[in-house]
Amino acid sequence: MSAQVCGNAVAAGQQLAVKNVDRIEAINIPGVEKRRIAELYTWVFSRMVRRDFNLTSVKLFFYCKKTDQADLARFLLANLTEEAQVLEDMARPYEMPASTIFSSCDMRIISDESEELLNALLTADRALHKLMHSPLAEVAEANLLPFMRAYNALRHKVIGFPKRQPACAE
Repeated sequence: MSAQVCGNAVAAGQQLAVKNVDRIEAINIPGVEKRRIAELYTWVFSRMVRRDFNLTSVKLFFYCKKTDQADLARFLLANLTEEAQVLEDMARPYEMPASTIFSSCDMRIISDESEELLNALLTADRALHKLMHSPLAEVAEANLLPFMRAYNALRHKVIGFPKRQPACAE
């Protein structure tokens, strides 16, 4: 697994490593190369995007090659997007704090599903940041749980984590 340091002069933030860059760069997509600067405000989402986005995007890309799987992936992405929207709606009454960006990374977008995933992560990141600087700060992370469940359901399906075997008592 290779890592690349991310950050640039345009967007402030820490220079942090992004994992699985080699995997996402190895995919050849005909047409225009799509990249986005992910400006992240919270440690939680900075870590998720840097550690998980590339691997999840690659797995999602291949998972969606089969029509029946693509439909399920899009359903799971729709749930994730809906949970990000719930967080955004909750944070809407509050102003975006005038604080610096925690980190920024140049991320490669390899499919529409990959773009939807990044959009959901960025939306939830901004909402969490606003909530953490609001009167709801004490429960901000608790409000993140439905989003995290939807995110983990998507990752579980496309990555195919092995099922845990119960520990045997001898």
